[in-house]
Order: sequence, then structure tokens, then C-alpha cells
Amino acid sequence: MKKILAILLFFITGNSFAQVNEMEKDLILERTIEFISQEFEDTDIDFTGIIEIYYFLMDNPLNLNQATAEDLKELRLLTDQQINALISYRKSLRKILSIYELNAIPGFDRSTIDRILPFVRIGASTLDQVNWKKAFKYGKHDLMLRYQRVLEEKAGYLTLPDSILALNPNKKYLGDANKYYLRYRYTYKNNLSIGLTAEKDPGEAFTFNPQQKGFDFYSGHVMVQDLGVFKKLVVGDFQVSFGQGLNIWTGFNMGRSAQVLNAKQYGQGLRAYTSVNEGNFMRGVGMSFGENKWQTTLFASYKKVDAVLQNNDSLLLEDYVNTFQLTGYHRTEKELAAKNTIGQMNVGGALSYQTENFKINMTGMYTHFDKNIEGSDLLYNKFDFNGTSQVSIGVDYQYIWHKVSLFGETASALNGKLNTINGVTWHVDPKLDLVVMHRYFSLANQNLYVANFSGSSQNENGIYFGFLARPTSKINVSAYYDQYQSKWLKYLVDGPSVGSAIFFQIDFDLSRYANFYIRYRNKLKERNISSSDASITPQDFEATHHFRLNYSHSVNKNITVKSRFEYAFYDFNKTTSKGIVLFQDVIYKFNKIPLKLYARYAVFDTDDYNSRIYTYENDLLYVFSIPALYNQGFRTYLMGKYEIGRKVDIWVRWSRTTFINEKSLSTGLEEIAGNHRSEIKVQLKFRF
Repeated sequence: MKKILAILLFFITGNSFAQVNEMEKDLILERTIEFISQEFEDTDIDFTGIIEIYYFLMDNPLNLNQATAEDLKELRLLTDQQINALISYRKSLRKILSIYELNAIPGFDRSTIDRILPFVRIGASTLDQVNWKKAFKYGKHDLMLRYQRVLEEKAGYLTLPDSILALNPNKKYLGDANKYYLRYRYTYKNNLSIGLTAEKDPGEAFTFNPQQKGFDFYSGHVMVQDLGVFKKLVVGDFQVSFGQGLNIWTGFNMGRSAQVLNAKQYGQGLRAYTSVNEGNFMRGVGMSFGENKWQTTLFASYKKVDAVLQNNDSLLLEDYVNTFQLTGYHRTEKELAAKNTIGQMNVGGALSYQTENFKINMTGMYTHFDKNIEGSDLLYNKFDFNGTSQVSIGVDYQYIWHKVSLFGETASALNGKLNTINGVTWHVDPKLDLVVMHRYFSLANQNLYVANFSGSSQNENGIYFGFLARPTSKINVSAYYDQYQSKWLKYLVDGPSVGSAIFFQIDFDLSRYANFYIRYRNKLKERNISSSDASITPQDFEATHHFRLNYSHSVNKNITVKSRFEYAFYDFNKTTSKGIVLFQDVIYKFNKIPLKLYARYAVFDTDDYNSRIYTYENDLLYVFSIPALYNQGFRTYLMGKYEIGRKVDIWVRWSRTTFINEKSLSTGLEEIAGNHRSEIKVQLKFRF
């Protein structure tokens, strides 16, 4: 009876969403990634992993009659209560017959269903055993080739006399301005993945010698799932993530975002690594196995990492490291000299016990470097890790009771300094969800693989409040307030300090195809003020405010438009700066030919870099683009995607940023003589 009522309700109200066309899928995916990434705009966070998950799920939607709680958590779009409600509903009625039934599940409103629709399906529940002979015969091959280049010539590529290079070899890049990327994947359902990824960054040499075989970076893996006693086995490059990111976490971790209820992190355990970030992964072997309620994960890794070696004054002592090179660039003699200079070994694992509503996980890891790590002499780095070896342990938990979910993690390294995150989410009623989370990171925290909610790893005590309200079926109100304090010095802060972040957004679903939202964001933190008196370093609050209006509309199955206005205001030490950005997007899909076009025209006017505004852009498959716009000018891009049958996809993208009052752009080897910067990207994907 409940199923019939749910289906009738949707037909009566006209909210049919059984079919989502390609344009709507693109819009939902774009918005999801943009909302997740908003707090990482000015960082080098690699989003390839999370982007890849969403694209994979679009091609291979989760079967809601078979998906486990862990599968649903991977979406990062549902709360614990929603996941539990879906699984309970499925158990009570044995299976879900129609996508319309989701509306009958507690906590599933229209906006939630719209968000997950591109990534889920309704199918029969099957428990077929994996046929490994078929796995190596009937899998899917994907080969991707990418080329990109900045069209204007940068200073690092100019021809210089040998006499100048002899005196300063770092005044020129070793390679050309081209970027090359190759990616091969063989997959069979979720049970087998074999991958190879290779990349050469702009400025790096593409050469063959004993130290380099063509590309500058290679990554590969073989991963199997449900093979004998192994739930998962990975050989090669992989990532591990558990709990709330306080002890063992490599890869992307959700922070503050427009998905305000996602303060809780969902550790995904063991995963194959498929990105090109040259530092944030492990290389070796990892495995997960277990039965019923118990599961064990073990891993061992050894790889060379980039670091700057320092000569020791004593001839009796070895060189040491005080700076890791995290960019992955090897464009100059100096950068190349830091490549693979230190060996790093990691051995660790996790033991978990899980029931329907409760989970506890114990983690531990041993790390060893083959050279001594000595931190800098700067006072704010006083409590950083020094030495060659480190041991860390942690315990994380989750308990769901009716509409309430409790979660947290506590971890420590050998120095005994505890770090902890604890929180609660509460599904008050269908119109309101709340989340509260407290975090405490010791100023002497020395855990090496921390990737938690705030982005900080030590010297922080904070509390986060968030809510999502649904006053009507077409209006959502979301907000958070985050406040924190630090008792010790930080970079650019020579004393104890406090800070906060505020987010507020109202979404209006004007129709199934049109959405309008209003957003306000504020960040406040203390920072040093330059002073002529060297004995005193005064501090003031640095404040940034952003106000945004955004309208998106799928006009029909061929045309989607998006318009945005954003205003930024910056205030620090009686100095203010402001800026605006206006842009218009158009996406057009042809009927008679398999071609889709993307276009944007943006105008920006800011007083300086402090009032910069970041804008998410459509880009090639698995490529993340969110450039900062500042000073005065305009930016445009054009991209086309053409499908040749079902076997080949081609992307071509051109972009240009023009600055009105500039005669040169950037500095050093990246300097461009002129007022514009243009880039071309070409990508081919073959399926066979």
C-alpha cells in the first residue's frame, strides 16, 4: 500500500523524475563537485579521485536493491539516517520496485532524490559468484590520451645563452611547455581493475635515461574484489582512509562545504590509486578480509618521495631533510635534484567490528624514513615531527540510534598527544537536519597522515554547527557556523589566535529544470600586522565576505544555461578590497550529430588579489578547473565533446583570460609578456 501511495503522489504532483537526460546529469554532477570543492579553492587539493567516483557511478549506477551501506556512503550525498532508512525500507518490503518509492522513505525529499538520481538505479538483487574466467575475457578497456599547453610563451622556455645557463641552470625549464597524460584501465564490474597512468607536466623533460623512462610520473595497480578470502586485494599504488582522518588517510577528505551535513567523514578503507598527485598515495600491497561482523585490513608500502636534502655540518653525520617537495614538479635542475631523494616505508592496518547500527575501528601504522627529518627552526614549527620513525594508533566509532548518529575518532602518535573529533547528526523531522561536531588537535600532534575536516593537523580547538531546513518542497535553507582557536603560533600568526567561518544558502527549485540560489560566505581569522618594532608583532582580523546569486535552467533536452553574479569584500588592518564577477554559461547538445558544446563568458573587476573570486568551470573528463579571477578583465572558454560511435570520445577545449590593465602576467619562469593567457586541451577516450 505504501508503494502505491508513493507512486500515486508523484503522478498527481507532477514530480516525475524517473528519467534524467544527459543535460540534467551534467548539471547535477557539476553542482555536486562545485559544492564539495568550495572550501579548497585556494589549495592544491586533488579532486580526481572523487570526480572519478561520480563519473563511474553515472556509467555504473548503484542498484538500490543490492547496495550496501558502504556503497551508499561513497556517494557522499546521503546522511547515516537516510542510508539506514533506505536499507530498513528495502528489508521490510524485500525489494524496491520503482524509483518513485524513494519518496516514501523517511528523510528522502525531492531535492535529495534529485541529487542521487544520476548515480542509482532499480534492479533485481542478485548474488552471482564472480566468474574469473569471464573477468579477464569480457571486461572493459578504456584508454585516455590528453594534451594541453599554454599558448603564450613563458620566460622559462625562452632560449638563453649557454654562458648564462652555466652560471644559473635554474633560469630555464628542462622540457617543453606541453603536458601529456596517458591513462589505461581494464575493469570487470566492481571485481577487477587494472590500471596504468603516466604524466609529464609542462616544463618537465620527456626523455629516456637510467633515471627516467619517457614520462616523469608513472602509477599502476591491480585490484580484485571478492576473490576467495579477500574482500579486496590491491597490488601497486593505492590509498587508505579510515575514520575521521586523524590517523590514516590518504586522498581527498571532505571539509566545510555547501553540503553542510557532511561534516562527518566516510573512510573508504582500501582503494586503488588512479590519480597523478605524486605524493598522496602508497605503493606496495594492501588487502581486506573477514567474515560476518569482523574485517581486517593490512597494507605495506615503500616508495621514494621528493625532499630537499641539507648537508650536515659534521662529516660523521648523514644529510638530513627539512623540506618535502609536494608539488610533483621536476622542471628545473633544482626541482629535479629533489626527486626521489628519500625512501619512505609504511606498514599498518585496521581491525573493525560492525553491526547494523554500530561500528568500531582500530587503526595503527608504522612509518620509517631512510633519512633523518629535522624541522625548521621557525618557532611555529617547534612541535613538528623530527626523526626517522613514527608509530600512530587510533580508534574511530559510529553509532546510529533512531534519528541520531554519533561518530568520532581519537588518535595519537608516540608522543602521547591525543587528537579527537566527536560529533552528532540528528534528523529532527522531515523538514530539519542538524549536525554538531567538536574537534581538538594537540599543538604537538605528530601523526603524519592527517586529512581531517578542518584541514589543520595540530594546534586547534573548534566546534561546528550546521543545519539543513526544508520549509517547503521547493525551498531548502542550509547554513553552518564554525569557530576555532589556536593556543600556539601559526604561519603568519605570532601568537594565540581565533577564527570562524559562516555559510548561509537558500535554494529555490523553481521547477524540476530550474534552480536559483542565494549564498553568503564569511571567513574571519587573525593575522600578523607588519610592524617597525621587531619586539612586538600585533595582530588583526582578516575578513573575507562572498555574496552569490546563481541561476541554472535546463531549457530543454538540448539547452542548459547558467548565470552568476558574485561579490567579494576583503578587510584587513584598515585596508579594504572588493570585486565582482559576472558570467554566463551555455551548454548545447545537437540532435542529429553526437556533439555537445560548452561556452562561458565571464567579466571580472576586483581591486587586487585579496578580493579574488574562484569560478568552477566545465572541463575535460576527470579534469578539475576552478581558476581565480582578479584585477580587471574577462575570461572565456569553449569546449566541444564529440562521440564517434560508442567507442571513441573526443574533447577539445580552448580558454583565454585577458587582463585589461596588465603588461605582463605572473613572475619568474612563469612570466608571460602580454596581457592574456590562453590554453588548449585535447583529449581522446577509446573504449574497446
